[in-house]
Amino acid sequence: MKNKFNLQCDRGARAIPPALSSVRVGFLCLVLNLCCCLPTSFIYAQEIVNENGFAARVDGKVITLAELNLEIQRQISSARGQITESQIEYEKTRLRPLILRILVERQLLIQKAIHEEIHLPPKAIDNFLQDRVEVLSKAEGTRYSVDDYLALWEKQFGESEVQLRKRLSEELRIDELRRRTLRSTRNISPRKLRAYYKEHADEFRSESTISFRQLLVADDDPDSNRMRLEIDRALEAEDDFESLVKKWSMGPRKDIGGLYSLTEKDLDSRFPPVPEMVKKLKPGEYSGWFMCRGYAHNIKLIEISPGTLLDFSRAQDQIRSILTRELEEKKRKEFEQSLWKDAVIEVFIPGIELPLL
Repeated sequence: MKNKFNLQCDRGARAIPPALSSVRVGFLCLVLNLCCCLPTSFIYAQEIVNENGFAARVDGKVITLAELNLEIQRQISSARGQITESQIEYEKTRLRPLILRILVERQLLIQKAIHEEIHLPPKAIDNFLQDRVEVLSKAEGTRYSVDDYLALWEKQFGESEVQLRKRLSEELRIDELRRRTLRSTRNISPRKLRAYYKEHADEFRSESTISFRQLLVADDDPDSNRMRLEIDRALEAEDDFESLVKKWSMGPRKDIGGLYSLTEKDLDSRFPPVPEMVKKLKPGEYSGWFMCRGYAHNIKLIEISPGTLLDFSRAQDQIRSILTRELEEKKRKEFEQSLWKDAVIEVFIPGIELPLL
């Protein structure tokens, strides 16, 4: 059976805005990551009156406009401080069809997980959150509790503990569904591992280390604007950044000049947009001010220490993972096609073009 879509929209819909200018490269990374999984065929919306605040209905299960807007807000939060508020509103409109597609697929996946009777073990969400706290504490160099993490999460992304736990419950069940469905049990022969290493030896290195200094000023401090102006003047006068951190910063590493030395994996564990801002800098460059978790951040990249080349014995686990992922990718495409095959999806948003497998 072919997919059945009844796509409905409000009258007077505005078209999706054109592509963004290249200056917002950091935010485009988010858009491109979302786009990379989209298929190339589309179903076009018809103009009918919007119903009951619904964004879509997936096999009878409703996705509300409130759920869609919350997910857009969560995805876009990492851009705050990098682009203006008017640009953020522009991006929200642009992201709407992409995020809606993700929510539709999430609903298809959770329905599949329910059908497969996949349930989470007791304390699964609590254990997941505790693991996240451990990783964040290591990356930040500050000891956090789960309550701290939840408060920071809501401040950064606008997602309450109840909303976060509900989403995590769905995503952990989906992860288990994917693991059971897509996991490859095929063994990769030593001969194939060595052949891959021979062709790609230069790609296998130990983890590189990224060193940077971070200056934080609380946004709700009544003197926040004055302090940032003073710091900007000092930077223009080429004052030493480490000394400025020790003088002005409200961050946990003020006494050591806000210095961090992290692997890329540890850096990625920090709240966005810190990883994105660090990665786009060159040694000696400053990020300029951007917002994260209620603080204005300014970061100076110190150096990137590249990892060393790995011999075959140390690289073979990575090679095995790469070749296994290639096998699982083929299974993933087949799984997604079957997932959407008989789906009945109604869309109620003006101007939406919903991707169709």
